[in-house]
Amino acid sequence: MRAQGATARGTYWLIHLALAALVGLLFLGAHADGSYWWSDAPRHALNGVFVKDLVAAAPWSDPSRYAYDYYAQYPALTILFYPPLFYAISAPFYALFGVSEGTALLVVALHYVAFAWGAWALFRCWLPAWPAAAAAAMLALLPEIAFWGRQVMLELPSLAFFIWSAALFTRYRHTGYQRPLLLYGAAALLLLAMYTKLTAGFLALAFAGTLLYERRAEALKDRHVWLAALVACIGLIPLLVLTVKFGQANIQSASGINDSLVSRRSLAGWLWYLRQFPGQLGWAMLAAGAAGLLAAAVPALRRRSPDGMAAPNQGDSVFWLLWLVAGYLFFSAIDLKEARHSVFILPPVVLAAALLLMRLPQPRWRGAALAALTAAVALQTVLMRPVAYVGGYAEAARLVAEKAPKDSSVLFSGYRDGSFVFNMRTHEERRDLTVVRADKMLLNVAVRRELGVKEHDLSEADILSQINALNVSYLVVQPGFWNDLAVMQRFERVLAAGQFEVVARIPTPNNVRAYEKELVIYRNKAPSGRRAGPRQLDLPIINRSINAGN
Repeated sequence: MRAQGATARGTYWLIHLALAALVGLLFLGAHADGSYWWSDAPRHALNGVFVKDLVAAAPWSDPSRYAYDYYAQYPALTILFYPPLFYAISAPFYALFGVSEGTALLVVALHYVAFAWGAWALFRCWLPAWPAAAAAAMLALLPEIAFWGRQVMLELPSLAFFIWSAALFTRYRHTGYQRPLLLYGAAALLLLAMYTKLTAGFLALAFAGTLLYERRAEALKDRHVWLAALVACIGLIPLLVLTVKFGQANIQSASGINDSLVSRRSLAGWLWYLRQFPGQLGWAMLAAGAAGLLAAAVPALRRRSPDGMAAPNQGDSVFWLLWLVAGYLFFSAIDLKEARHSVFILPPVVLAAALLLMRLPQPRWRGAALAALTAAVALQTVLMRPVAYVGGYAEAARLVAEKAPKDSSVLFSGYRDGSFVFNMRTHEERRDLTVVRADKMLLNVAVRRELGVKEHDLSEADILSQINALNVSYLVVQPGFWNDLAVMQRFERVLAAGQFEVVARIPTPNNVRAYEKELVIYRNKAPSGRRAGPRQLDLPIINRSINAGN
């Protein structure tokens, strides 16, 4: 028995190492050089830097003033607009390893490993050790998960807590509800998933529905069920307060936006995520998963299990069905639709595919089928969903950091302001520089242009006066940025005047359809030399204006 136990432990260690190595191989395709593509990614990275800087500065007498001044210097900060857990976890890593996209990706990678291990722990409830490892690998390799999971985004960190919550909840059920600590652990981990990305909370519906299905009225009499629910609700209160106070744009995205891809009031809106499955899963996984879900509906097939495999009971089927259906309806009801939002509902499809292949009559067929499906998923991810990048911004920040006078400002005009701002913050030696966004100076944009933009009534003389008042020494400009707007055209004419000279043109290499081809660096030949003072900044994302800046 001891020898068997030692062998099992050795197998488990080997599986954990193999899954961690798989994640490491995936991250060889990530870009850690500051070449952010998606606009949210550098903001998530910067929010963690802010937490690190906040703790180091310790401005506890007036933390709000510190945050406002920080935003005035690095105007890509979105702290409190999103749940704060990922940023709190990132902060000590920045303190240890320095501020860089590589550090931010390290934090994401650690969550990715935890996610793969959690998937194995969950699938192990029904599958033998190595088939469960294959299923966990397939889940980690899914095109949609691997694409977003190798960027500084919140989906994968939230999924790490989310999948472990499901694993503990399943263990709680499979031990006959005799270990309530597993239930408390599942509730706590789901709460942490929500403190990373709020939409993970839909899984509570699957928890509740499964408990009611299996235990009926007995579940309502269980004090541990009520206590776990109460503790979770109390824990949610701060997050809900932050969302109501600072996350109005998120609430609007759920309730109704002007630029939604499809209306949730239409059939197309309710079928939208169904149409994303081929791109999220790959055709091979989609076919196997769909067949597995159909097979699960046949009692004779559901009860047929090879040696070492626990046949899913009716409660298991209800749990996975509720997970898939409740999640699908939840995300479909949200007006803002993006394929990455629904990655939380993909694990049931992968399990269904693995269970189907494990019902093949010959053991060698099962292993070969699992290996082939894993290879097909990996191939589609590697070939069809490489991590997107747009370069040039780190080089622009480096050039400006080398040349800008002390205590001056750098004006940025372009689509990827977050990328430039974060790359400026990586230069610890130039914490004296302030970044000014042209869109904040010339426009009032409601989160993104599609939701509304108002032009400030500024003449060319007014624009030049503001540039001088802000002590702008260098300008980093994306040519043609929003130049269909009159005030942006006036801004371009100011740049063409004699006070500014082009000192560099930096290409922006990319592997996506990018808005820009290059960044043009201008030098102000007559900066004021006076450090900019406080100024008014509009923050439409939280519906307020602030007076900030040193």
